[in-house]
Amino acid sequence: MDARQCRRCRKLFQFAGNPICPNCVHEMDQKFNEVRDYIYDNPQAHIDDVCEATGVESGDIKRWLAEGRLLLSKGSPIGLSCEKCGAPILSGKQCEECMAKLRNTLQGAANNMKPPEPPKPKPQLQTKPKEKMHIGARKN
Repeated sequence: MDARQCRRCRKLFQFAGNPICPNCVHEMDQKFNEVRDYIYDNPQAHIDDVCEATGVESGDIKRWLAEGRLLLSKGSPIGLSCEKCGAPILSGKQCEECMAKLRNTLQGAANNMKPPEPPKPKPQLQTKPKEKMHIGARKN
């Protein structure tokens, strides 16, 4: 493992796959829980209200929604839309219909894939049979 600079606080930490140091991860988890609880208690709150009440940036809230970590209730004024068709969604990046289309497309492609052909044997070069060398005794 190597040392990296935390993307949030800029302190050095031992990198283990996450670009954020363990202290910032803990802090973000606490903020996430606070936002989740606030949205649960106030399902009709706008994103600006959530940001003001919790002190969390709207970008973080939108990222958690896109990751599927946060779920909105139906009729929530926090607007998320499908990246493909623009339909309103409650979490993630795509609506169920677009995800189903993508799933069907991928499944169809997987079904149409041919198994790899076995490698063809390399043609062997035709050579003349090697003639035997005879070394005779020399006569002086």
